[in-house]
Amino acid sequence: MGKVDEALLKRIADHQMLHGSFRRDLGVLNGKMGIVLFFFHYARYTGRVLYEDFAGEMLEEVIQELHSDLPIRFSDGLCGIGWGVEYLIQNAFIAGDSDEILEDLDQKIMEWDPRRATDLSFESGLEGVACYVSSRLKSTVRNRMPFDQVYLSELEMAVQQKGLRMRLELDDVFVRVIDTGNIEEEVSWKYGLKMIAL
Repeated sequence: MGKVDEALLKRIADHQMLHGSFRRDLGVLNGKMGIVLFFFHYARYTGRVLYEDFAGEMLEEVIQELHSDLPIRFSDGLCGIGWGVEYLIQNAFIAGDSDEILEDLDQKIMEWDPRRATDLSFESGLEGVACYVSSRLKSTVRNRMPFDQVYLSELEMAVQQKGLRMRLELDDVFVRVIDTGNIEEEVSWKYGLKMIAL
């Protein structure tokens, strides 16, 4: 992407620190979980603990605000938030056992029947669920299988029948997270991530 505009990057961080906590959307594509990703990357980029602490606090907000009525969608629901947690663990931004942290979420995902999916999109349909499940199966810490074999078989069959890909690498999904949707303003966290992480 060329030379990084440090002043703009700092302005993005300042803007998100002031306004990010007020977002109602918890999701990874346009909400708090996406801002969490930005601040963990920005902390690593700058070496400043302040940004890592802010990212950790915002992640706690996301986890505390999770509820069973949240949709499973990748964009603004459980799959995207769960993928974000898995991404942070696998890239050593946070420590933890994703099997333990995401156990309830995994159970909720298995309540959704992939065979009946009509929405195939990454943002709100079958492809997004497959991205989340794939990330969980590639977890570096494996205490147990997060999904039962019946669910995995049904998901794999649905993905194949619809001509989608089940196995996507974390980095490929990360690029899609940044590129999906709009970068609504110059001080968008997505714009900041494009500058420092791609």
